[in-house]
Amino acid sequence: MKSNSPKFLALVLLVVLSATIAGMARGGRHQREDRPIRREIKAYFQANIMPVLRQQRQKLEPQLTAADHAQLATYRTQLRALKEQGQALRHSVMPTDGPATPATRPVLTEAQQKQAHQLRFEAKGIMLNVAQMAQKYDGAITQLTAEVQPQKEKWSTDIKAIVAKNATPEHQQKLAAFQGRMHERGGLRRFFKPAMFLLLDPNAPAAGSAERGVESGVGNTSFYPNPAAPTSQLDYEVKKAGPVTVDLLDKGGNKLRTLVSDASEEKGPHTQQLDLHDLPASTYFYKITTKSGTQTKRFVKE
Repeated sequence: MKSNSPKFLALVLLVVLSATIAGMARGGRHQREDRPIRREIKAYFQANIMPVLRQQRQKLEPQLTAADHAQLATYRTQLRALKEQGQALRHSVMPTDGPATPATRPVLTEAQQKQAHQLRFEAKGIMLNVAQMAQKYDGAITQLTAEVQPQKEKWSTDIKAIVAKNATPEHQQKLAAFQGRMHERGGLRRFFKPAMFLLLDPNAPAAGSAERGVESGVGNTSFYPNPAAPTSQLDYEVKKAGPVTVDLLDKGGNKLRTLVSDASEEKGPHTQQLDLHDLPASTYFYKITTKSGTQTKRFVKE
């Protein structure tokens, strides 16, 4: 079974669909023109598609073993951390004086290329594991996705209409060619592949309330240096005064110990020195939990 590496987990379908225009946009001006389309597609996705997907995925929950439930939660945590690492890498190489253009688009250093390759390699490995797990539930997933075939056809039609409404004549021509390729690759069906469907968290809060808030409830965080030193520094922002804990997780997402536990921290920036001298070389995660949410990020010890 072939799997697809997730770029935005629950928003993978949105990425695929919005690429009809975003994939054509190259350069600052086109990216700015593209934003209204992205916003409208995202709103449509959250209001019409995501509730149905979660409802169908929820029907699969009773059939999953306890071990698979736990393992899927670990995979989601690991993929979120990899995504955050990728975003940090992307932001570090973007030009600071305006949008990238063909002339100013940055070139990755050898170290950055190695890091990007490692992130892709780890994400692909996780998705291969998810795909292997999905084979056990292939029949049930096939039935659940078949039940929403009429809705899938309507979603595709509606999103094409959104894109067509906002596209320029030049984009319309490119869109016609792109839609043919998208149809060949499966279009909406990509999201209903067993691995992607299984990975979807049916209990995640709805967008607009806390879907992003759980991860963004903690303000900006930074871990330095990474790879970690015997004593590393963690900077983070508390958005709501209250208790704060920082847990150390292994590469499988299992808690090793609590690094920070404060019953009450004031709103604002904070710095903690973390004692990591006893950690063997490996990949780890730190999980910050505050009154307003949690955030999990990856670091390595060499």
